[in-house]
Amino acid sequence: RAGADVFIRIHANGSNDTSVHGVLTACQTAQNPYCASQYPSSFKLSQSVVNYMAAATGAQNRGVWKTDVMSGINWCTVPSTIVEMGFMSNSEEDRKMSTNDYQNLMVQGMVNGINEYMNQR
Repeated sequence: RAGADVFIRIHANGSNDTSVHGVLTACQTAQNPYCASQYPSSFKLSQSVVNYMAAATGAQNRGVWKTDVMSGINWCTVPSTIVEMGFMSNSEEDRKMSTNDYQNLMVQGMVNGINEYMNQR
């Protein structure tokens, strides 16, 4: 209803393994019972955003996680992605994420990824 072209949800990740680090995105699967029709576009958006974020920040690119357990994207009627901008459980990455400089790099990566996706549509 808001007229959005895409939906971006931003998270910080966590793991029991404190050595795990990097950026990833998530989108629904092609079999999602609620919004499977959005999968092709959501995957392209997710892939573009994670690639540009990794390039901008130098973080490990952990790719696109395809899942149907994230309610934040199960009801979207536009292409969507969840951005996991790093792991709070990794003390080095958590410190980086709290700095203005790194936040600006993350945002620039997201913007570049969204722009690439929008230009390819």
